[in-house]
Amino acid sequence: MSDIKKRSLSLQNNVIFTADCYQRSECSPEKLKRKSQRSQQTIILSTPVKTVEKHNSNLFEIYIDGNQTVKEGWLYQSKKVYIVLTRQSIKEFNDEQKTSLIKVISLKEFEFNIQQDKQFIKIQFPHLHQIITYQAKDAVEAKMWVGCLNIVLDKHRNHPKYQLQLQEVQKYFGINVISEDYFLKIVETGDLLLFETNNTGAKLQRVFTNTKYDHVAIAIKMANKYVFVFDANADTGVTFMEWSQFIEVNDLYEKLAIRKLIGVDRIQIEKKLIEFLQQVHGKKYEVTFSKLFRQKSLSPSKSNESFFCSELVAKAFKYCGLLESDKASSSFLPVEFTKQLKLTNQTQITDDIVVILKKHLIK
Repeated sequence: MSDIKKRSLSLQNNVIFTADCYQRSECSPEKLKRKSQRSQQTIILSTPVKTVEKHNSNLFEIYIDGNQTVKEGWLYQSKKVYIVLTRQSIKEFNDEQKTSLIKVISLKEFEFNIQQDKQFIKIQFPHLHQIITYQAKDAVEAKMWVGCLNIVLDKHRNHPKYQLQLQEVQKYFGINVISEDYFLKIVETGDLLLFETNNTGAKLQRVFTNTKYDHVAIAIKMANKYVFVFDANADTGVTFMEWSQFIEVNDLYEKLAIRKLIGVDRIQIEKKLIEFLQQVHGKKYEVTFSKLFRQKSLSPSKSNESFFCSELVAKAFKYCGLLESDKASSSFLPVEFTKQLKLTNQTQITDDIVVILKKHLIK
């Protein structure tokens, strides 16, 4: 436990911190990795650090652009399915209105090949040991689908392909995914991070609340490069930890998803988040029945003594002016952040996008 606490970043108010001094400091991620077993120097955050540059947004726009439709229509498997082929994936729906999603198959992150046999279309993912077969109404229609699939194949031919450990295939195949490297490029301050924890209590929580995730955190990106996780957990309370250290220490986190904020002022959000971080960093982790059943938000003096993960995120979003709710922050469970959130002004948030963690790849 003491080692974990040493890795957590403490905050003071008496020194001005800048992006340049951060990169040169003993607490930069590169030096942290080399000195992870030694006491970590204090990092000072008293003024906002510029984190937002256009290329971050442009990278995510490339991802959004990849969702443009190439071809769509009905095909057959064991049943009739409505297929939407985009520039980077296959989406299967139960209905033509595309309201009931069955699964999403990435054609960008994983190697695949295509074969046609009359009206049958076979898509094989050799490294994942997965084969998907569709049946068109005739050979001509099948040929049209194969032609479009080959266009997508050619588009991503030079994109790095990922080989998953066999036991991790079901975790990532059939859902919307991006690589961990790409995640670190597109994540921005204020984005939501959702986690699935591999322990019995967390599994029961997910079953009880009917959700895929049991832990929620907020990303903060320093100097437009270094990603930190701001969260509350039972081991260390409210912490602020650099990504590579966070994912190493918290080795029970088996799945990560990001929900990106859209249409927000990142500079203003960062300023407010750092102000809030300075107020609550180091506070205890606590979850009680009285908290969970509290109806209204309390004044800061009465409600900033301890936090659990979703309570911290709700209060942080309120502090940033992002969340419209007089509902008590302590009554927010992680499942609330997997649903449609009532955000202020024109702020929007994406659906969850699962990140392929490097620890699940074949070395």
